[in-house]
Amino acid sequence: MAEISRRRFIGYGVGVGATLALRRTGSASAKVGGKLAKFVEPVPLPGAGIVVATQSGADGYTFTQTVISRQLHPHLPPTPLWAYDDGSGLSGQAGSFGMAVLARTGTPLRVSFTNQLARTYPDWLPVDLRLVPHGEDVRTLTHLHGGFVAAHSDGNPAAHPGGFGHGETQVAYYPNESPQQPAALLWFHDHGLGATRLNVYAGLAAAYILRDEFDTGEEPNPIGIPGGAYEIPLVIQDRRFNPDGTLLYPRSDIPGVVWIGEFFGDVMLVNGKVWPFLDVEPRLYRFRILNGCNSRILNLGLGGAPMWQIGAEGGLWDVPVRMRQLVLAPAERADVLVDFRPLAGQTTVVRNAQPPRPVVTPAGPLSTVMRIRVGTSVTQPGPTAIPASLPGRAANLPTATTTRYITLNEVDAETEDWVVNINAARFDAPATETPALGAVEDWTYINLTADTHPLHTHLVNHQVIGRTPFDVDAYEAAYGGPDGVPGGIDPTPFATGPMRPPDPDERGFKDTVKANPGQFTTIRAKFDLPAGLTAPQTYVHHCHIIEHEDNDMMRPFTVTP
Repeated sequence: MAEISRRRFIGYGVGVGATLALRRTGSASAKVGGKLAKFVEPVPLPGAGIVVATQSGADGYTFTQTVISRQLHPHLPPTPLWAYDDGSGLSGQAGSFGMAVLARTGTPLRVSFTNQLARTYPDWLPVDLRLVPHGEDVRTLTHLHGGFVAAHSDGNPAAHPGGFGHGETQVAYYPNESPQQPAALLWFHDHGLGATRLNVYAGLAAAYILRDEFDTGEEPNPIGIPGGAYEIPLVIQDRRFNPDGTLLYPRSDIPGVVWIGEFFGDVMLVNGKVWPFLDVEPRLYRFRILNGCNSRILNLGLGGAPMWQIGAEGGLWDVPVRMRQLVLAPAERADVLVDFRPLAGQTTVVRNAQPPRPVVTPAGPLSTVMRIRVGTSVTQPGPTAIPASLPGRAANLPTATTTRYITLNEVDAETEDWVVNINAARFDAPATETPALGAVEDWTYINLTADTHPLHTHLVNHQVIGRTPFDVDAYEAAYGGPDGVPGGIDPTPFATGPMRPPDPDERGFKDTVKANPGQFTTIRAKFDLPAGLTAPQTYVHHCHIIEHEDNDMMRPFTVTP
């Protein structure tokens, strides 16, 4: 381990901490973000800046991964971006996040992705050759995040470690099977081995919106919630820019290392535009919010507008829950109803605050997200009350038959050998998590690092069981080795208090959970496979701080017969 672990380092003072933060996030000479005026352009919306994908046949979509150029702020030169082109040419894409696929529960889709990007990475995307299997070659691999799919269609590096090179095509089958895939906001993004952080940063991410007979997206609808123009996806990402408009992704200042521990930008983008504004009417709206940041954990407030969360990654809940803030780690989603009637004629700002403990992040402040301008008249009244119940579900799985203990380690921080890992193992070691088909298991993530990690498990949605405080130092002293603490070791004897129940925003099923430092976090999942598929099938679970995923906080797991 490093001579001073990050957990112990936190107490050493602000000045020293700032130096450590610079080492973790890299150095950057250009400071463009602070000079950009806020609230100059509108938020791109589906059909007005975000392309709603056109099907290439009765049951599928055909995408080309390509380079486009867009002006993300009037005071920036055009920015080269990587994008998913549905064949339209993307003239309707206004920003860096510009594609949405509409799907329906029970209707399968066949989707292809052809890599027509440059053969090698441009200078503004710094590749760490230690982490990638094909050097400077651009290899893509598209993952449907939240998808209940076969391993071959999952877009995960255990199934396709080499990804897909220039001119090659990835074909995926998305069954959209019920009940595992209810109406929900999913998303698809790149998952290339050792380069996810770069490919997603360049723009390879898009929305995948599942509908059903209740959640139709129209207004009125059987649920009694906003729809049509009053349902708005909001994808929040932080970025940096060079003066020439290219995206700035820092390089490490550690000799021999390019990879950085986390990326934190100095501007916020919403739906691919820098610090935009949104005009709303004084009525109920539905916001579908995704934290699309590489590393930043958000703590969002909507400027005093009352809000109720009605769902998360796994779809709608059974009842709405009143919220004051939304704490979202990378890849987490929140489905919320927002009442702008009390703010008629006013202007408010969506702000991002430091997350409350026990969530811990090394990110510096980036408080402003977007402006909301509330009008004085309503075009279409829509629903006027928050529904008392919803056609969704609370997470309530049967008792688990197996518990697996999974450790999160940080090794040799701030050195050339710096790595973050799961179970003290590298990604390419054989799978140690091997749930049987149909089994209900508890997975306990034991965080031995200083920061919160959003853990994402492919294939399954899970129930959050709770979080337990424990003596990290004693557990490490008892079982630690040169690569951290291996998996499989029960931390319960080191608990320092009772298990704390899930947070209110964890009422339903999720695909990403915050594993906080000083706690072990237990989730429960049922390991089914899509109809007609046989075991074994191999997937991955990983930290969705995608810098961590790339080096090397990701492991395979295999669903066995």
